[in-house]
Parts: sequence; C-alpha cells; structure tokens
Amino acid sequence: MVNFAPVSSYSSQELAAALKAGSLEVALGPFTARAKGEGKPLRSFLQDTYRDVMVRLSLSDVTDIALDVRAPSLLRKYIRPQVIPDPGFQVPAVPLPKSMSGLAFEMGLNLVVALKCCRFVTFHAGVVANDKGAILMSAESGGGKSTLVAALMEEGYRLYSDEFALLNMPDARLASYPRPVSLKNESIEIVRDFAGGDWVSPVISDTPKGKIAYRRARPEDITEAGETAVTKLVLFPRFEAGVRASARGLRRAEAIMRLIPSSTNYHLLGEQGFNALRKMLDGAEAFEITYGTTDDSMKMVRDLAAKVGL
Repeated sequence: MVNFAPVSSYSSQELAAALKAGSLEVALGPFTARAKGEGKPLRSFLQDTYRDVMVRLSLSDVTDIALDVRAPSLLRKYIRPQVIPDPGFQVPAVPLPKSMSGLAFEMGLNLVVALKCCRFVTFHAGVVANDKGAILMSAESGGGKSTLVAALMEEGYRLYSDEFALLNMPDARLASYPRPVSLKNESIEIVRDFAGGDWVSPVISDTPKGKIAYRRARPEDITEAGETAVTKLVLFPRFEAGVRASARGLRRAEAIMRLIPSSTNYHLLGEQGFNALRKMLDGAEAFEITYGTTDDSMKMVRDLAAKVGL
C-alpha cells in the first residue's frame, strides 16, 4: 500500500492535524475510510486500538467511506460535549459523550458497511481463517461470538472480521476485514486473561451496552487482509450459563434460513445474493452449538474444525 504506514509510526500531532482536516485515510481490508474528528479521545483511541492498522495522512482520489465524528449541534460542541458518527447520510445514531469518540467511530464504520455496502453479501458474523479455510460464526447479541473469535485467534487463526462476514458474490469466498474485536462486560476479562493485557484496549464504561473494550488486530491479520477464504465451518453459537455443551448439525437449507436474517443487504441483492450464499454453503458444514463456558465452546469448535479439515 503506497504511502501507508502503521498508526504507531505517526506522532500525536500528525494524527491530530490529519483528523482535524479530514485527511486521515485508514486501510480496512477491502475498504478505505476517510476519518475526520477533533479532540484527544478519538486520536488516543486510534493510537491505541488501531496502532498496527495502516493509514496515510493525505487522501487518494477515491475512498469508500467518509466518516466524521462530530458534535450533533454547536451547543454540544462546547457544553457537555457530545459526538455522533456522520457517514454522510442520515443514521439513527444516539449522541455519546465526547470521551466515547472511539466508540462513535466504530459505530459509524458498522453503519456504513451495514447500510451502504453492496459489493458483498454482508452478514452480522465473526470470521477467522487459516490456510485451509474459514469458520463463520453467526450469533445473536450475548451469544459469545466475539469471545469465540478472540479465543480462536489464540489457536492460530487469522482474524478476518468480528462484526461482518463479507461474502464475495462471484466466487463465494469470504473477504478479510480485520478490525478490532468488540468485547462487552464479562467477556473483557475473559479475553484479557488469555490474550494478554497488551492486546486489549482500555475499558469504555457506562456505554449504552455497559462496558466495552477491544481486542486489537495483530500485524499479521492486517498485512494479510487482501486474502480471501473458502468457508469450511458455519457455527451458530448460543451461550447459556451452566448449560451442558452440545452441538447439533444443520442441513444446508436450515443454515441458509438462519443466515438470511443476519444479512444487512440480502434483500437488495436478490438472486445474486442467494446464489453466493448457496455456493458458500456447498462446501461447508453447519452446526448450532450451545455451551456454558468458553472452555466448553473451544473444545467443541476444535473437534468440529478437525472434522471438516481445518
């Protein structure tokens, strides 16, 4: 990537100036994002959580995403300062304290991909991969998806995505989109214990979803972000405290019907989207897994991954 360098290679002053001018360009897998925003909270968040992500301080002719983390009104710029993510179109964003500018940045990126991306079939799912293929995990909030993603990173898998699975329609392969893994409440300490404190960001407290922190993407996840992978295993994890671990195999039709509601743009893509989803699942096996601890989930995932040759 010409002229791109890790966030950590730039000074605070350089990053602050580029953010104020709206000229910080962030490389995020198949996308580039132009970021704008003022103040220490956003700059500090990027320096910490995005420290190994590639950026440049001057714009190319075309970027995929333009995101301004700004005050919702002039009043809220100076009195009890607040911010919202502004991707250039109207979004249902709740104003956050300026101290949570990093969270607003993450929300804005999610909104753009969810609402405006039609280059891929997008699913709310986590993805990890190795040289043999990918594991796609789709779960409702609280299902343990992000904890599983972070745990599998410790097992030697590359981070493809925590928030979105990006399915390329022509070849039905998953594209890598390695952004920080979002952790909530109890999962923060679980992941900190096995990943190490240096890989987990400071905690953002009192957010609308409680405590939030991020497991950073590693340099190897970022440098290999141009790769794609064939899906070998599709999981629908469900966490229930104290439950006995179990796995139930799903037929392809059931897996399709469970993935469609998790897509943010399937209804726009029609036959193209369906054909890509069907093709993706042709070579994959799907399971619903229920578990009560991270250890239980990892044992099941290891066994299922071995079964499909991962």
